[in-house]
Amino acid sequence: MNTNRKLKSSSSGAPVAAPGVAPARRRGRPPKDTRSEQAGNGLSRETIIERAVEIARSETLEELSMMRLAREFGVTPALIHYYVGNHDDLLSGVINRYFRERAEKFSSGAKNWRADIESIARTTYEVMSSYQGVASYIASHNRFRVFQNVAPGESDYGLIVFDRTADALRRAGLSPSQAGMAFHLLMQHIVACANAKVRRQLPASHRSFIHSRLVVLDPVTFPGATYIAEAFSEIDAETAFESGLVMLLDGLATWRRAAAQEKQAGKVRAARTA
Repeated sequence: MNTNRKLKSSSSGAPVAAPGVAPARRRGRPPKDTRSEQAGNGLSRETIIERAVEIARSETLEELSMMRLAREFGVTPALIHYYVGNHDDLLSGVINRYFRERAEKFSSGAKNWRADIESIARTTYEVMSSYQGVASYIASHNRFRVFQNVAPGESDYGLIVFDRTADALRRAGLSPSQAGMAFHLLMQHIVACANAKVRRQLPASHRSFIHSRLVVLDPVTFPGATYIAEAFSEIDAETAFESGLVMLLDGLATWRRAAAQEKQAGKVRAARTA
């Protein structure tokens, strides 16, 4: 999906980007860099984003900066800005690559609604878990959670993924309000699980500590804590994700039945008033 950029003129006659559209990067020769020969001739927006993606797989996006990339490529920060744009464009470029990977792994061969949504959820969790920086960023920031800053000719894969996931919920037979809420709850579950995994926040990651604090409690004074102590300390990332996904899918099955009943009732009412 390509994003068309329409320009309008300012009071001075200079073209400015239309509302909601990021301005195109300026044209012309890159700024002179005395170390460009050391960097070679392969520097481009693509190579810079590729390196930024490598960083995002194992580090937070807070660690990603124009200065760091400039040092790694042996050029000035101005040259990184020339090819990529501003820092938001850099972040969005990395996140858009994450969304592209999700889109490329989506399968359309599912035989039923549940298998289709289950496949989308597992693919999303798998890809997000492989991007530590993106998982942490999406869990705590609002910008670029869906829509991306894309250059002319590039696709907004955040929007593409949003549309495909929402369409799967539509085809499942959910009403618009049910599908909207289902999308939100499904993504909340996946983001929470992926972020907990990359940050090692699952009970199993700290089993010894948790177990040592719970097993010494008096079951009369703390009946709930001692009741789940053993089972809770064993919960790992995959178990938490799969259990939550089953609960969500079971809930969607109930919603589907309610939507079908409401649809049928609407047909009956329409027939009676015809």
